[in-house]
Amino acid sequence: MKETTLQILITARALMEQSERNCVLGDRYLATAGLIVLQDAVELVFLAVLIEAEVDEARAIEKLSFDEMIAAMGQLGIKVPKSGTLRAMNKLRVTAKHYGQVMEPVTVQGHLNAAKLAIDSVLQSAVGKPLREVFLTELVGKTYSRPFLDEAASALAAGDYLESLIATRKAFFVDFERDYCIYDYRDGASGRHLGGLMLLALSGWKAPYWTRAAEWISANVKTPFDYVQINTDTWRMDAMEWGINTQMLNNIRRMTPDVVQLKSNGDWYIRQDAAYEANSANRENASACLDQTIEAIRRKHEHIRAVRTTRGDKPYETPPAYVGQPLWERPTQESPLVHRLQSGDGYTVKEILTGFDASKVFYRLVCTSASGEHYYGYVEKTEELPMTDTSYGPDTAPDSRESI
Repeated sequence: MKETTLQILITARALMEQSERNCVLGDRYLATAGLIVLQDAVELVFLAVLIEAEVDEARAIEKLSFDEMIAAMGQLGIKVPKSGTLRAMNKLRVTAKHYGQVMEPVTVQGHLNAAKLAIDSVLQSAVGKPLREVFLTELVGKTYSRPFLDEAASALAAGDYLESLIATRKAFFVDFERDYCIYDYRDGASGRHLGGLMLLALSGWKAPYWTRAAEWISANVKTPFDYVQINTDTWRMDAMEWGINTQMLNNIRRMTPDVVQLKSNGDWYIRQDAAYEANSANRENASACLDQTIEAIRRKHEHIRAVRTTRGDKPYETPPAYVGQPLWERPTQESPLVHRLQSGDGYTVKEILTGFDASKVFYRLVCTSASGEHYYGYVEKTEELPMTDTSYGPDTAPDSRESI
């Protein structure tokens, strides 16, 4: 589904939900307002279908009348049920909006039912799902937080606002707060003793460094939620990098229940104020928090997906190594000797680069000896010698190099 199509359908869904609330109350004035909104929702759905089918690339669909939109969908092979009722609804909307005529609730209810049937039928043909199953989560893509966003959207649609808010916060935790959870450091793990990749494997690597000490955790963590320690500087810098307003992130944290997951795929811990459900578990808050969380996650992953790297699917054809050629620690013959390539060694060329002496070119190698030992270093590229030359034999290098 195109992003434009999705955004139009989300707007149409919001209008449809507002119309349904007005049309079922039995009040003539609210029903009239509901009819006007309902007609706008139907037109937006038809517009989205035409855009999804790329009709807008061939003609100016914004100039089409309501009847012409129905005819255009018919040309696409999309049948519009109750089209006669929808045309009558369009005329009633003109009467209500431009002439102030008040409609009877029973009449409006009949048009609402016809519109719902037509919308779901048209969307099923065009995008494969009815309007009630169209959520803004489609913009996020496949992320670890996506199942929680779907759960929150479903709970919101079902009117379970507290569950929607909890699921929303779970998605937020996975994408934003997990990197500040210091649970993995409780037994003394420290970044000072770990390599870069090992450090990233720990969930709280963005938390302030002093909170990642077992002694600090033992003294200060009183509840499971205290394991989340936000580093405000990193929090702000990440938000700027991703193009997210930090106030949006902070509002989501304030307006949703606290949640934490201490282990990957582990249990969830939930905390909320005693009066939270009575005061904040409502449709307006649940909808706003879900929309803002989706937008924040979308921006983060849009930034991540914008990363571009060089292709590596066509590997460099490794030149044959000189038996006995020295493997230097740095791209210069003045550096320590790491290893001498042997006939049984296997190696991979990672880079070709100019050395400290600009007249010399080196290969950066990863070498594995016959015994399984790994060596990393640089081999000088020698253009004038055959690739099988053994000029760099074991006895040709100065003794001082061997002793380094």
